Amino acid sequence: MMGALRLISANSYRRTAIALSSPAAQLSGISLLHGIRSFTSQIATQEGEDGHSFPVSYLTSSLGFSVDSAKLTSKFLNFRTAEKPDAVVNLLRGHGFSRTQIAKCIKYYPSLLLLDTERILRPKIDFIRSKLDLLHSTGSALPELTKFVSSNPHLLHVSLEKRLIPRYNVLMGVLLQDSRVVSVLNRSLWSFVGSVDSTIVPNLAFLRKLGVGEKSITNLVFNFPSVAFKSHSHFAESVELAMLLGFDPLRGNFVGAIRALACLKKSSWEKRLEVYGRWGWSKDLTLLAFKRYPQCMCVSEEKIMQTMDFLLNKLGWESKAAAKCPVIFGLSFEKRVVPRCSVVQLLRLRGLIDDIPSLSVFLSPVEYRFKDKFVVKYPDYEAELLDVYERRVNVVDFRTMATERC
Repeated sequence: MMGALRLISANSYRRTAIALSSPAAQLSGISLLHGIRSFTSQIATQEGEDGHSFPVSYLTSSLGFSVDSAKLTSKFLNFRTAEKPDAVVNLLRGHGFSRTQIAKCIKYYPSLLLLDTERILRPKIDFIRSKLDLLHSTGSALPELTKFVSSNPHLLHVSLEKRLIPRYNVLMGVLLQDSRVVSVLNRSLWSFVGSVDSTIVPNLAFLRKLGVGEKSITNLVFNFPSVAFKSHSHFAESVELAMLLGFDPLRGNFVGAIRALACLKKSSWEKRLEVYGRWGWSKDLTLLAFKRYPQCMCVSEEKIMQTMDFLLNKLGWESKAAAKCPVIFGLSFEKRVVPRCSVVQLLRLRGLIDDIPSLSVFLSPVEYRFKDKFVVKYPDYEAELLDVYERRVNVVDFRTMATERC
């Protein structure tokens, strides 16, 4: 049986060899060879003339990516022809996007190159453009479409129907102005995370149920959108903790407390208590400062140390003064704290005022009011006070200055 099979195989081989020796068969073989070469050529094209994969070659040649950047981005891409990527690039270029801006969007969102331009991408761009055009028609100073989108490429990443439009409508219902809505979307990536039905909608409903005023709610959404869009469980926990600490939902600082508590980890809270404690603050005093200005628990350790060192070691003032006016930690150290405190200290050393006033008296007023009350009011010393206020004099030791003057 096996011998018969071998004989059949041998005979088949001979017939095949004879058939291929004919001119017609040779022509067919040549055609087959060309077909193989053509297929191999297509594979080479897919790999790119430079030996890299087709997506890498496309990113480097069409969009100016470096090879390393293209390799990293291409991990999220799989295409063998330039048809879809070209359609996306041409659509963006048609709306004025530069090569650099397109590359920036694709680095953030590689799959952008594979989107259906007419069904998915164009409607998003048209929606965003319609809002920006509306703002420009009212004279609002906002970025052009290309700058706005390339700076916020997540706009092209999220769903138009499920994310962009619902968020825009919710924000518009609170902020009431397109310019404010666009500003929030421009500043907060959190505005696009999760469903509005599990974040901002129940969060705002919870605040209204507690009696928080619309002005405070608007302030929260506009100034702290990342907090407003937190998951409802996390948000509700922060609200309840604020109430537990004694904050009144009917007062303006309630929103500030929510913002601070929503952003602070327990370890960060304990660390701030420890830092303030180094300067003589008890936990009760720190909590009192927190109630007056919740952000004092969010500033960096460096800012706290810098401010306290200046007040206590350079000026010789008491640390409790800062606890009574914790907003000092939210002001510019170089532009407001140092020059204004220096002027007040000099007035005191010159005998022009008896006691150091509350920090809020001279830190809170706008500049011209401060100058009227603490500089211009003393014409005989105005030049010296201005030198100190405008930092033309490097005040290191006020006691030395006072001695030299005397």
